[in-house]
Amino acid sequence: MKKKIYLYIQRYLPKLFITNIFGYLSKKKLNFITTFFIFLFIKIYKINMKETKYPNIFYYKTFNAFFIRKLDMFNRPIDNNKNHIIHNSDGIINEIGCIKKNKLFQFKGCKYSLYNLIGNNKYINKIFSNGNFINVYLSPKNYHRVHMSYNGFLLKMIYIPGKLFPVNNIITNNLCNLFILNERIVFLFKTKFGLMIKILIGAQIVGSIHTSWSGLIIPPRANKILTWNWPYINNFNKKDFIFLKKGEEIGYFNIGSTVITLFPPKTIKFNPILKKGLKIKIGELLASF
Repeated sequence: MKKKIYLYIQRYLPKLFITNIFGYLSKKKLNFITTFFIFLFIKIYKINMKETKYPNIFYYKTFNAFFIRKLDMFNRPIDNNKNHIIHNSDGIINEIGCIKKNKLFQFKGCKYSLYNLIGNNKYINKIFSNGNFINVYLSPKNYHRVHMSYNGFLLKMIYIPGKLFPVNNIITNNLCNLFILNERIVFLFKTKFGLMIKILIGAQIVGSIHTSWSGLIIPPRANKILTWNWPYINNFNKKDFIFLKKGEEIGYFNIGSTVITLFPPKTIKFNPILKKGLKIKIGELLASF
Protein backbone atom coordinates (compact mmCIF):
# COMPACT_ATOMS: atom_id res chain seq x y z
CA MET A 1 0.00 0.00 0.00
CA LYS A 2 2.81 2.42 0.94
CA LYS A 3 4.53 1.62 -2.34
CA LYS A 4 1.42 2.46 -4.36
CA ILE A 5 0.98 5.75 -2.50
CA TYR A 6 4.63 6.65 -3.11
CA LEU A 7 4.34 5.88 -6.83
CA TYR A 8 1.11 7.89 -7.08
CA ILE A 9 2.70 10.90 -5.37
CA GLN A 10 5.76 10.72 -7.65
CA ARG A 11 3.58 10.83 -10.75
CA TYR A 12 2.15 14.22 -9.77
CA LEU A 13 4.96 15.94 -7.88
CA PRO A 14 6.36 19.09 -9.57
CA LYS A 15 9.68 17.31 -10.18
CA LEU A 16 11.36 20.04 -12.20
CA PHE A 17 10.42 22.68 -9.63
CA ILE A 18 11.78 20.54 -6.78
CA THR A 19 14.97 19.87 -8.76
CA ASN A 20 15.51 23.56 -9.49
CA ILE A 21 14.97 24.57 -5.85
CA PHE A 22 17.29 21.87 -4.55
CA GLY A 23 19.89 22.71 -7.19
CA TYR A 24 19.78 26.38 -6.20
CA LEU A 25 20.14 25.69 -2.47
CA SER A 26 22.87 23.08 -2.95
CA LYS A 27 25.08 25.70 -4.61
CA LYS A 28 24.60 28.37 -1.95
CA LYS A 29 27.41 29.08 0.51
CA LEU A 30 25.60 28.76 3.83
CA ASN A 31 28.68 28.47 6.05
CA PHE A 32 27.88 26.52 9.25
CA ILE A 33 24.55 25.29 7.86
CA THR A 34 26.31 23.80 4.81
CA THR A 35 28.93 22.09 6.98
CA PHE A 36 26.26 20.74 9.34
CA PHE A 37 24.23 19.21 6.50
CA ILE A 38 27.36 17.67 4.98
CA PHE A 39 28.19 16.17 8.39
CA LEU A 40 24.66 14.73 8.70
CA PHE A 41 24.77 13.36 5.16
CA ILE A 42 28.06 11.60 5.84
CA LYS A 43 26.67 10.04 9.03
CA ILE A 44 23.35 8.96 7.52
CA TYR A 45 24.88 7.39 4.40
CA LYS A 46 28.07 6.17 6.13
CA ILE A 47 30.36 7.77 3.56
CA ASN A 48 34.04 6.88 3.85
CA MET A 49 35.73 10.27 3.61
CA LYS A 50 39.18 8.64 3.74
CA GLU A 51 38.65 7.67 0.10
CA THR A 52 38.14 11.26 -1.02
CA LYS A 53 40.78 13.59 -2.36
CA TYR A 54 39.81 16.22 0.24
CA PRO A 55 38.57 14.44 3.39
CA ASN A 56 38.16 17.58 5.54
CA ILE A 57 34.48 18.58 5.32
CA PHE A 58 35.37 22.25 5.87
CA TYR A 59 37.00 22.18 2.42
CA TYR A 60 33.51 22.08 0.83
CA LYS A 61 31.86 25.51 0.74
CA THR A 62 28.58 24.26 -0.77
CA PHE A 63 26.67 21.00 -0.50
CA ASN A 64 27.01 20.53 -4.25
CA ALA A 65 30.80 20.82 -4.05
CA PHE A 66 30.74 18.01 -1.49
CA PHE A 67 28.38 15.90 -3.57
CA ILE A 68 30.60 16.00 -6.64
CA ARG A 69 33.70 15.42 -4.49
CA LYS A 70 36.67 13.77 -6.16
CA LEU A 71 38.13 10.47 -5.01
CA ASP A 72 41.75 9.80 -4.26
CA MET A 73 42.09 7.50 -7.28
CA PHE A 74 44.74 5.51 -5.41
CA ASN A 75 41.69 3.89 -3.81
CA ARG A 76 40.31 2.93 -7.23
CA PRO A 77 43.13 1.14 -9.07
CA ILE A 78 42.44 0.78 -12.79
CA ASP A 79 42.61 -2.66 -14.42
CA ASN A 80 45.09 -1.90 -17.20
CA ASN A 81 44.87 -5.22 -19.04
CA LYS A 82 44.58 -4.26 -22.74
CA ASN A 83 41.71 -6.69 -23.24
CA HIS A 84 39.74 -5.58 -20.19
CA ILE A 85 36.90 -3.05 -20.03
CA ILE A 86 36.35 -1.45 -16.62
CA HIS A 87 33.39 -0.23 -14.59
CA ASN A 88 32.93 3.49 -15.14
CA SER A 89 31.40 4.33 -11.76
CA ASP A 90 30.83 3.20 -8.22
CA GLY A 91 27.31 1.87 -7.70
CA ILE A 92 24.97 -1.11 -7.60
CA ILE A 93 24.01 -3.19 -10.63
CA ASN A 94 20.30 -2.71 -11.37
CA GLU A 95 20.24 -5.12 -14.32
CA ILE A 96 22.71 -6.81 -16.64
CA GLY A 97 22.12 -8.97 -19.67
CA CYS A 98 21.27 -9.18 -23.35
CA ILE A 99 19.34 -6.73 -25.49
CA LYS A 100 16.80 -9.12 -26.99
CA LYS A 101 16.14 -7.80 -30.48
CA ASN A 102 15.80 -4.19 -29.34
CA LYS A 103 14.36 -4.62 -25.85
CA LEU A 104 16.11 -4.15 -22.50
CA PHE A 105 14.87 -5.79 -19.30
CA GLN A 106 13.81 -3.45 -16.48
CA PHE A 107 11.80 -5.75 -14.18
CA LYS A 108 9.52 -8.76 -14.50
CA GLY A 109 6.76 -7.83 -16.91
CA CYS A 110 8.54 -4.75 -18.23
CA LYS A 111 10.95 -4.40 -21.13
CA TYR A 112 11.76 -1.05 -22.66
CA SER A 113 12.74 -0.01 -26.17
CA LEU A 114 16.37 0.48 -27.22
CA TYR A 115 15.15 2.67 -30.08
CA ASN A 116 13.39 5.04 -27.68
CA LEU A 117 16.22 4.92 -25.13
CA ILE A 118 18.79 6.27 -27.62
CA GLY A 119 16.59 8.99 -29.07
CA ASN A 120 14.93 7.17 -31.99
CA ASN A 121 18.12 6.74 -33.99
CA LYS A 122 17.59 3.90 -36.49
CA TYR A 123 21.30 3.51 -37.30
CA ILE A 124 22.39 3.12 -33.67
CA ASN A 125 19.38 0.92 -32.89
CA LYS A 126 20.38 -1.50 -35.65
CA ILE A 127 24.00 -1.73 -34.44
CA PHE A 128 23.15 -2.41 -30.78
CA SER A 129 20.10 -4.69 -31.22
CA ASN A 130 20.82 -8.13 -29.74
CA GLY A 131 23.84 -6.69 -27.93
CA ASN A 132 24.54 -6.42 -24.21
CA PHE A 133 23.73 -3.89 -21.50
CA ILE A 134 24.47 -3.09 -17.88
CA ASN A 135 22.47 -0.66 -15.76
CA VAL A 136 24.21 0.77 -12.66
CA TYR A 137 22.48 2.85 -9.98
CA LEU A 138 24.47 5.58 -8.23
CA SER A 139 22.89 5.99 -4.80
CA PRO A 140 23.22 9.25 -2.83
CA LYS A 141 26.19 7.81 -0.91
CA ASN A 142 28.19 6.97 -4.04
CA TYR A 143 30.90 8.90 -5.84
CA HIS A 144 29.11 10.70 -8.67
CA ARG A 145 31.77 11.12 -11.32
CA VAL A 146 31.61 8.84 -14.36
CA HIS A 147 34.80 7.58 -15.99
CA MET A 148 35.73 5.97 -19.30
CA SER A 149 35.56 2.17 -19.52
CA TYR A 150 38.12 1.86 -22.32
CA ASN A 151 40.18 4.09 -24.62
CA GLY A 152 37.89 5.63 -27.20
CA PHE A 153 36.87 8.50 -29.46
CA LEU A 154 33.61 10.34 -28.81
CA LEU A 155 31.56 10.31 -32.02
CA LYS A 156 28.19 11.59 -30.91
CA MET A 157 26.39 13.12 -27.93
CA ILE A 158 22.58 13.19 -27.81
CA TYR A 159 20.45 15.12 -25.32
CA ILE A 160 16.96 13.63 -24.91
CA PRO A 161 14.36 15.62 -22.94
CA GLY A 162 12.10 13.89 -20.46
CA LYS A 163 10.72 13.63 -16.96
CA LEU A 164 12.69 13.63 -13.71
CA PHE A 165 11.37 10.61 -11.82
CA PRO A 166 13.61 9.30 -9.01
CA VAL A 167 15.63 6.21 -9.97
CA ASN A 168 15.66 4.46 -6.58
CA ASN A 169 14.72 0.79 -6.21
CA ILE A 170 11.01 1.43 -5.63
CA ILE A 171 10.61 3.45 -8.82
CA THR A 172 13.02 1.34 -10.93
CA ASN A 173 11.24 -1.89 -10.02
CA ASN A 174 7.69 -0.60 -10.41
CA LEU A 175 7.50 2.20 -13.00
CA CYS A 176 7.77 0.65 -16.45
CA ASN A 177 9.73 2.55 -19.11
CA LEU A 178 11.40 4.71 -16.45
CA PHE A 179 14.64 5.08 -18.42
CA ILE A 180 12.90 6.26 -21.58
CA LEU A 181 10.61 8.58 -19.63
CA ASN A 182 13.46 10.40 -17.90
CA GLU A 183 15.77 13.06 -19.30
CA ARG A 184 19.15 11.65 -20.40
CA ILE A 185 22.33 12.11 -22.38
CA VAL A 186 23.65 9.43 -24.77
CA PHE A 187 27.37 9.20 -25.59
CA LEU A 188 28.54 7.10 -28.54
CA PHE A 189 32.22 6.06 -28.48
CA LYS A 190 34.45 4.25 -30.98
CA THR A 191 36.88 1.85 -29.30
CA LYS A 192 39.31 -0.91 -30.23
CA PHE A 193 36.64 -3.58 -29.65
CA GLY A 194 33.87 -1.69 -31.46
CA LEU A 195 31.26 0.92 -30.63
CA MET A 196 30.13 1.56 -27.05
CA ILE A 197 27.35 3.70 -25.60
CA LYS A 198 27.19 5.38 -22.21
CA ILE A 199 23.83 6.83 -21.13
CA LEU A 200 23.57 9.18 -18.15
CA ILE A 201 20.00 9.17 -16.86
CA GLY A 202 18.67 12.31 -15.20
CA ALA A 203 16.46 12.06 -12.12
CA GLN A 204 14.61 14.09 -9.53
CA ILE A 205 17.01 16.48 -7.77
CA VAL A 206 19.69 15.79 -10.42
CA GLY A 207 20.23 19.50 -10.97
CA SER A 208 22.70 19.17 -13.82
CA ILE A 209 25.04 16.95 -15.82
CA HIS A 210 28.55 18.12 -16.73
CA THR A 211 31.05 16.66 -19.21
CA SER A 212 34.82 17.01 -19.10
CA TRP A 213 34.97 18.49 -22.65
CA SER A 214 31.85 20.67 -22.90
CA GLY A 215 31.19 21.63 -19.29
CA LEU A 216 27.55 22.08 -18.31
CA ILE A 217 25.10 20.22 -20.61
CA ILE A 218 21.98 20.24 -18.43
CA PRO A 219 20.66 22.87 -17.76
CA PRO A 220 19.49 24.52 -19.94
CA ARG A 221 16.76 22.02 -20.73
CA ALA A 222 15.32 21.76 -24.22
CA ASN A 223 11.99 20.37 -25.37
CA LYS A 224 13.55 18.56 -28.31
CA ILE A 225 16.36 16.09 -29.01
CA LEU A 226 19.73 17.79 -29.52
CA THR A 227 22.75 16.15 -31.19
CA TRP A 228 26.46 16.98 -31.26
CA ASN A 229 28.92 15.16 -33.56
CA TRP A 230 32.70 14.84 -33.52
CA PRO A 231 35.00 13.39 -36.21
CA TYR A 232 37.00 10.20 -35.73
CA ILE A 233 40.59 11.22 -36.50
CA ASN A 234 43.85 9.32 -36.18
CA ASN A 235 46.01 12.42 -36.63
CA PHE A 236 46.85 13.55 -33.09
CA ASN A 237 47.91 17.01 -34.34
CA LYS A 238 44.24 17.79 -34.86
CA LYS A 239 42.26 19.36 -32.04
CA ASP A 240 38.72 18.87 -33.27
CA PHE A 241 38.24 15.35 -31.88
CA ILE A 242 37.64 14.05 -28.34
CA PHE A 243 39.66 11.06 -27.17
CA LEU A 244 39.39 9.65 -23.64
CA LYS A 245 41.68 7.07 -22.11
CA LYS A 246 40.50 4.24 -19.89
CA GLY A 247 39.80 5.68 -16.45
CA GLU A 248 39.59 9.32 -17.58
CA GLU A 249 36.60 11.31 -16.42
CA ILE A 250 33.58 11.63 -18.73
CA GLY A 251 31.60 13.90 -16.44
CA TYR A 252 29.49 13.99 -13.29
CA PHE A 253 25.97 14.18 -11.91
CA ASN A 254 24.88 16.81 -9.42
CA ILE A 255 23.07 14.33 -7.15
CA GLY A 256 22.64 10.63 -7.91
CA SER A 257 21.26 8.78 -10.86
CA THR A 258 21.89 5.87 -13.23
CA VAL A 259 24.40 4.98 -15.94
CA ILE A 260 23.53 2.47 -18.68
CA THR A 261 26.29 1.00 -20.87
CA LEU A 262 25.52 -0.71 -24.18
CA PHE A 263 27.65 -2.96 -26.39
CA PRO A 264 26.91 -4.34 -29.89
CA PRO A 265 26.45 -8.12 -30.24
CA LYS A 266 29.48 -10.43 -30.19
CA THR A 267 31.93 -7.75 -29.08
CA ILE A 268 32.43 -8.38 -25.34
CA LYS A 269 32.01 -10.97 -22.59
CA PHE A 270 30.82 -9.74 -19.21
CA ASN A 271 32.79 -10.61 -16.08
CA PRO A 272 30.96 -13.80 -14.95
CA ILE A 273 30.72 -12.65 -11.30
CA LEU A 274 28.49 -9.70 -12.20
CA LYS A 275 24.83 -9.92 -11.21
CA LYS A 276 21.90 -7.78 -10.13
CA GLY A 277 22.44 -6.19 -6.72
CA LEU A 278 26.24 -6.46 -6.78
CA LYS A 279 28.19 -3.42 -5.57
CA ILE A 280 30.86 -2.36 -8.05
CA LYS A 281 33.68 0.18 -8.12
CA ILE A 282 35.44 2.21 -10.79
CA GLY A 283 38.43 0.37 -12.25
CA GLU A 284 37.18 -3.15 -11.61
CA LEU A 285 36.66 -5.63 -14.45
CA LEU A 286 33.38 -5.13 -16.31
CA ALA A 287 34.03 -7.19 -19.44
CA SER A 288 36.73 -8.52 -21.74
CA PHE A 289 37.15 -8.88 -25.52
